[in-house]
Order: sequence, then structure tokens, then C-alpha cells
Amino acid sequence: MEFIDALTTALDQFWPSVKTYITDISDKPMLIVTTLAAIYTARAAIATSNSTKVSEATLLHTERTSRRDEFISRYNLLLEQHKEQLNIVKSYLDTEKGKELLDGLIEGTDHLTAFKTLQGHNIVSPYMRVLYHLLRHISAHYIDNATTEEKKKYSSVVRSLIRNDVLFLVAVNASYVIEDGDENDYGKYQRLLSELNFFEHALFFNAIDVTPGLDKHAVSSARHIVLMGLESNHGERIAFGGRNYDLMNVRFKIPFIVSCIFDNPLSFQSIECLQTIDSYFKQKADEDRNDYLISNKGQNDLQTFVAHYYGMKYLDSLSEESIIIRLTRKVDLDLYYQLPSVDDAYVDNYLTILSNENPSAQTGHIYIRIYNVDDVNIQTQENFLKSCALFLAWQKHLESVASGDADSQYIQREMQRLSDFRSAVLRQRLTA
Repeated sequence: MEFIDALTTALDQFWPSVKTYITDISDKPMLIVTTLAAIYTARAAIATSNSTKVSEATLLHTERTSRRDEFISRYNLLLEQHKEQLNIVKSYLDTEKGKELLDGLIEGTDHLTAFKTLQGHNIVSPYMRVLYHLLRHISAHYIDNATTEEKKKYSSVVRSLIRNDVLFLVAVNASYVIEDGDENDYGKYQRLLSELNFFEHALFFNAIDVTPGLDKHAVSSARHIVLMGLESNHGERIAFGGRNYDLMNVRFKIPFIVSCIFDNPLSFQSIECLQTIDSYFKQKADEDRNDYLISNKGQNDLQTFVAHYYGMKYLDSLSEESIIIRLTRKVDLDLYYQLPSVDDAYVDNYLTILSNENPSAQTGHIYIRIYNVDDVNIQTQENFLKSCALFLAWQKHLESVASGDADSQYIQREMQRLSDFRSAVLRQRLTA
């Protein structure tokens, strides 16, 4: 096809001039000569074109080979520097101070504090800079139009040298990239790590282990701990006589946070947990409230508190008979059967007095019950009133729990806190 195009071009150039001189059959030899000349010209043009293309291809190949050689040379140099700094970090992490640093990050819950802990660290920071330059070299200076998979051939070699606890530090170091609404200098670092899928085998929840195995239940365990704390604090709000403050400081820890920010074997589970933890807590709080009301329904029964007073005889605590009974612990039977008994009307009257907080309406009584003339059970009114007051307190408490007044503020506060936490974490997860 290339030859035909060249021949057509040559004939177009020769034919107009030849046609002028061809007038009869005797001019046909001239036509043949012209055609042959055109063919020769076409072949020469093709040869020249092919020679040019070969030269260009050779030059391009030479340039690509040179660039690749330069890339490999620089890569090997940075890789050696990386190994040196990595050994320094590993040695540090094996010391008491290094273990203390790692433990503090693993158990920490404040993301910014964890990030600042590594920022400018005299041992960790130099390593992070070398790793950044190495990964940037792989990403920016490999062959043109290289795919991520091609780049990962080199970054995977780097990652294979880094043990799990150091990978965790790398993640924390590049995890806080939005400050005051703007992307800081660590944003480029995070994008590099994400581009090369650097944590596809990292196990953040086992950061303290150098070569851990995958714990498939790590996220569910983290969620369980947080929910257990939330439920414990919620239980204080709905418990009778509970304290209106948090028993536990409930927060997700740094391994969970970085697992939500970077792709890793447990990132999907981590983000799903982050997205649903508040609604799940609300559901559990509602279930716990209902269970509490069911288990304490007996506290709404007056008989639970004052049943043993029903049928007891009562008399004025300051009367002569009352004094004799308390001193001798004996009672005249005729007197006993003439005394009034505690019944619903009596109890309701005192419940009303206590509800209205009107102590002046109270009359001092003692309560007695005989099993035989020499065995008299005596109860003071103080204990009776305490039982009545306890019943009223339980009634008020259970009404508060049933209506949601006891725990609604706590639930709303925690759901808002969890929502804010989710937004804060996902804000640090940059997209390409």
C-alpha cells in the first residue's frame, strides 16, 4: 500500500510534463521510460522514509533505555538509603523508648496528637522523608504512561522490606492531611501511598506484632469495645440511682482510624463500622431501655414495697400504750383487736402526703403485729415512710425512662459525637 501511494505521487509529478510531448504512437517509448522513472522515484522515496523511521525508532529506543537506566540507578540509590534509615527505625522500635512510642500510638484515640507525635521526630521523620522520595521517584520518573501495576513492581519491593509495626507508623505519619480546611504537605505523601496501594497487606490492628497474621475479627472487636462502653454509660443514665456521668471514656483507637483512611485488608469493614456505629448504638440503647423496663416492672407495684405493712395495727407513737408496748414488747389482746389496720386508704393517704411534700400532715404512728402475746413485731413509721418514698421514686424514675427523658440527651450527644468523628476521619481520606 505504501508503494502504491508513492508510485501514484511520482506519476502525478511526471505525467503532466510527459503528456505535453506525447502526440502519437511513436511517443510511446517515452511513456515507458517515464513510467519506469516514476517507479524508481517511488522506491527511492519509500527507502528514504523507512530509513527515517528506523532512525527515529532507534533514537526513541535509545532514549527510553537511557531513561530506564537512569531510573534504575536512582531507584537503587534511594533503596539503599531507605534500607539504612529503616534499620535505624527498627532498632529504635526495639528499645524501651521505641516500644513506648508505638504503644502510645496504638492505644491513643486523638488523631491529631498521634500525627504530631511523629511529625519532626528525630528518628522516625528522616526515614519518612527517604521513603517519600523513593515512592515519588517510582511514581514520577518511571517510563511514560506506565500503569500502576508496572510501578507497583518497584514499590512492592520497598514494601516487602518494611515490617508491620513500621508500616503502621508510615500510615499514621500520612494520615492527617487536612488542617483548618486546607490540605497540608502530607497530602502528597498520602496520595502516593494510596496510588501504589502501599498498605494492601498491612495489619494495623496488630501493629505491635512484627509479622502478624490477619485477625478477621479485629474490626468487630473494636466496635464491641466501643459499644460496650457506650452501653455502660447509657446504663448509668437509666439505672435507678445511677450517676449522670460517663463511667468509660469511649473512643476508637488510632489503628481503627488509619484503617478507615488507607486501603488495607480490613478497610471495607472499618469504613462500614464507621458508617453504621451511631445507628447501631441508637438501636442498642432502645433495646436496653426496653429490657430495663421489663426487668424492673415489679418496681411499679406498690406491694413490692409495703406489702408487709398491710394488716398491721397502728397507733399513735406518743401514746401511753405505744410506750408500754415498746418497753415490754407485749400487747393487751383486747386493745390489739380494737386498733385500726393498715389498708389501701391508709397507704394512699401517705403516698399523697409524700407526693405533695407536706410533712406537717403526717401523724406519728408505730405498727405492730402479734404472733402470740409474747411475740410482738414492731415497725416504726420512719421505715414505712421510706418504703413509700422509695416506691414513689421508682415510679418517677420508670416514667422518666419510658418517656426517654432519662437518656435522650445522652443518646443525642453520643450520636452527634460519633457523626462528627466519622466526618473527621473521612475528611482525612483523600481521593485521587
